[in-house]
Amino acid sequence: MRREVTAPRPTIKARMQDIGLWPSDDNPYYDETVAYVFSESQIETLYEASVSLERMIGEAVDHVIAKKRFDELGIPPNLARYAAACRRNGHPSVYGRMDLVYDGIHPPKLLEYNADTPTALFEAAVLQWEWLKERFPDCDQFNSIHEALIAAWAKLKNQSGLSRLTLAGMLEEDDDRMTIAYMEDVAHQAGWRTIPTPIAELGFDGRGFVDAEGVYVQALFKLYPWDWMAQEAFFDRLVELDLAVMESAWRVIASSKGLLPILWELFPGHPNLLPASFTNDPALGPRVSKPVLGREGSDIQFMDVPGMPPAPEGPYATQKRVFQAYQPLPCFDGWHPVIGSWIIDGEACGVGVREDHDKVTGLGAKFRPHRMEG
Repeated sequence: MRREVTAPRPTIKARMQDIGLWPSDDNPYYDETVAYVFSESQIETLYEASVSLERMIGEAVDHVIAKKRFDELGIPPNLARYAAACRRNGHPSVYGRMDLVYDGIHPPKLLEYNADTPTALFEAAVLQWEWLKERFPDCDQFNSIHEALIAAWAKLKNQSGLSRLTLAGMLEEDDDRMTIAYMEDVAHQAGWRTIPTPIAELGFDGRGFVDAEGVYVQALFKLYPWDWMAQEAFFDRLVELDLAVMESAWRVIASSKGLLPILWELFPGHPNLLPASFTNDPALGPRVSKPVLGREGSDIQFMDVPGMPPAPEGPYATQKRVFQAYQPLPCFDGWHPVIGSWIIDGEACGVGVREDHDKVTGLGAKFRPHRMEG
């Protein structure tokens, strides 16, 4: 595994301007001036780790439901009941992103699982693939995300018998807008009729939810966290209607960082896990404190980690917290990469690399393409 400086495609600025991703300060989030290179064996290691973690997370989700450990995960009772019912009824999952720390030498370790509203999808599935085909056509890439998504949406359409998909999110935000636009594309290719709708424009007429066209919602893809939805006045009606929603409510269990201590409890010493606890246990050594339902690196605190001052409080400061052993991210030229491993319909289908100057991957991160070499 190495980080190398590369010449970006001369067309990349126009490509990103066309899709609305080129910022006014000419400092794009998706950046081809640097790429990561993996060996085939390193990619195989990432694949095998992702498969193992997906299996363990599924077992941990079922354990939480069986033992009713929702409160430890920060999941309120109304959402817990619905999430458990969705899991028991076999509601499917379309996609998720595991964040892994990996240096190319030691086993990958799970930092967290973005199983509810993961973004950074379009750049992983499409932009870095276009870069590979144009810049390194003789190389390969761990990336079958696009094809797997089309297959997943086609499978869901056939199983559900539905044909109309409403896609809702905060479309004024770049991450939501691009993820929804891309999901609309792959779902359309899978045979769905797609209707993007700003989340604020979803309505309820007393009988059902209506989308931007004033038509009842049959199936919903949403980029709005389940823990937020559980606080909305419409949540009880959503449960009563039992709409087909992707991601399903049970994914909040997989997404909660409260699952990290449970994973360590169920699979102690597993090479792809970091020790974790619900208590601030000094036995963990240098450790990281995380809000169970936090996002985008907010409110993460380092404890007994030299050189790491307290972070300012953010929007999740009052949430329940878990404590995970500190695993330093590798450092390449002052940048710290995190591997995003994409799980589509339960299968590991590709990776994307985000890197940040900070030790917490946040809003200042860059997405870098990757390639494989023999």
